[in-house]
Amino acid sequence: MTIVTISERGQLVIPQEIRSKLDLVKGRKLFVDFSEQEGTITLRPVAPVKSLRGFLKGTPPVDHMLRTVRREERRSDERKRG
Repeated sequence: MTIVTISERGQLVIPQEIRSKLDLVKGRKLFVDFSEQEGTITLRPVAPVKSLRGFLKGTPPVDHMLRTVRREERRSDERKRG
């Protein structure tokens, strides 16, 4: 555990070791969560949009999935009718 000091402007310095491990650089955004019940503040890095690129790789496009579902629904309806 590391102790940091809050400046007059309400700022604090995150130790270099932690910044390096989390790839926190100037301009990087963080979620700030305050738990009144626990009396804690939690900082979590916001995932850069670039890091999300390709996370759905290998899954069919949504329009393809919708066409497939609709086709199956039509076939099911046709079977019910006769």
